[in-house]
Amino acid sequence: MRDWFSRGGVLLALLGVLLGAAPAQAHPHVWVTSSAEVIFNPEGSVVAIRHSWDFDEAYTSFAVQGLDTNKDGKISRDELAALAQENAESLHEFDFFTSLKIDGKRQSFGQPKDYFMEMKGPLLRFVYTLPLAAPVKPKTSVSLEVADNTFFVAFNLAEGDQAVTLVGAPQGCTMKITRPKIQAPQQTLSEQAFEALRGQSGDVGLQFAPKALIACP
Repeated sequence: MRDWFSRGGVLLALLGVLLGAAPAQAHPHVWVTSSAEVIFNPEGSVVAIRHSWDFDEAYTSFAVQGLDTNKDGKISRDELAALAQENAESLHEFDFFTSLKIDGKRQSFGQPKDYFMEMKGPLLRFVYTLPLAAPVKPKTSVSLEVADNTFFVAFNLAEGDQAVTLVGAPQGCTMKITRPKIQAPQQTLSEQAFEALRGQSGDVGLQFAPKALIACP
């Protein structure tokens, strides 16, 4: 797997130093707190997912090195524009870390748009709109999961019911967020612990993935 959350392809080497020279095989390497908007058009079809991802401090520190080009002590959206573009254009290699099913059928996506990165306090935030390949009007249900199956990246859904919201949904649509009994670890697992998890399921990241369930009349 190519290091998507990287600049210059040296993320693993850097994190090996930051995390006490952890084994290269250990997981996860990057932590993300996510929130999302499920966007409907006036006809009641789902047309896009609007993602907002906050990265951990270690990745943030690495990613913004050397980007304060005007030396004002702040990292602006303009200074982050190239990094945002690089990440947005690479997401398709990993299915956008997004699984959206409408009436049980997994949906495909177009390329991300309206993307940007910004600093939110000490953390780097990545915001982008992920359009569906074609609008789909739900007959019964919609489900949304954000996860990295390989667990290179640990996704945690933001707390509270506002972690996933509906935009322009038809009247009567309801949503419920189901969370796993255990949360993704906040530190890199040992290789032994990671292998134990992988032994339970080939898709380690899905074991920690919350799911948003939407029902529309």
